[in-house]
Amino acid sequence: MAKQLLSGKLTSKGQLTIPVELRTLLNIKEGDRLAFVLDENERIIEVQPKTKKSIRGVLGVLKPTSPMDVDEAIELAKTERAKAIQSNLKEFKNE
Repeated sequence: MAKQLLSGKLTSKGQLTIPVELRTLLNIKEGDRLAFVLDENERIIEVQPKTKKSIRGVLGVLKPTSPMDVDEAIELAKTERAKAIQSNLKEFKNE
């Protein structure tokens, strides 16, 4: 396949206009982020579209280590935080 030269325009604010053919080819849309991969001579060798990650997209990735409901988790966090504050106060008093 022959390489085709596509060009875009860089604005004074550093924004780059990407030709529609390239946006279609890479399946990138408004708001998408791009990663530019450089070689050892700091030349761009690859452009990778970065997918957006929403909270819904990562929901369920972390599995709980023990079955605990939200209220129990909040109470546990409060207790642990209180212990940490108490420990810090003891260290502060001993100084």
